[in-house]
Amino acid sequence: MLHLTLCVVGETLQRDLFLKSRVVAALGTSLPPAAPIRFGRVHGRAMGAELVTRGRSTEIRGFFDAIAKMLAGYGIAPLHRRSGLRPHITLGYDRSTFDAFDVIHHWTPDALLLIESRPRVDARGREHIVLHRWPLLPPAQSAFAFMTEDGSPPPPTLRAA
Repeated sequence: MLHLTLCVVGETLQRDLFLKSRVVAALGTSLPPAAPIRFGRVHGRAMGAELVTRGRSTEIRGFFDAIAKMLAGYGIAPLHRRSGLRPHITLGYDRSTFDAFDVIHHWTPDALLLIESRPRVDARGREHIVLHRWPLLPPAQSAFAFMTEDGSPPPPTLRAA
């Protein structure tokens, strides 16, 4: 199942019984449209293989910034791992010693999920429980080169021949 961990909204030793209601209130029902995620390279690493983005990731950064602003209005500060916002798909956790290679894979998420992640009872991995789901609108159509900043076509012009 493709997913992107956008940020952590609470990391405590005890369950925060009010966090879900605060996040649901902060995000409401009018989220920004989904951001397209453009993957392009598979890397093998000591801790597993991953499919990573290539090029600019301004769309996902803009989506994150909009969500972070909504959360900040409710006193929720999104946290990142030390690596920061790094869109990727984990392909495995075993040591992978192959040369990196290029792929083309574009993905547009259709939902934003609030997930509680906690250690499994059997101590193997983590258990992920979906607390809330928000559907996302598809991204806005990209502008064509002949369009103006607001996406409208330019006014007609007359040219002498």
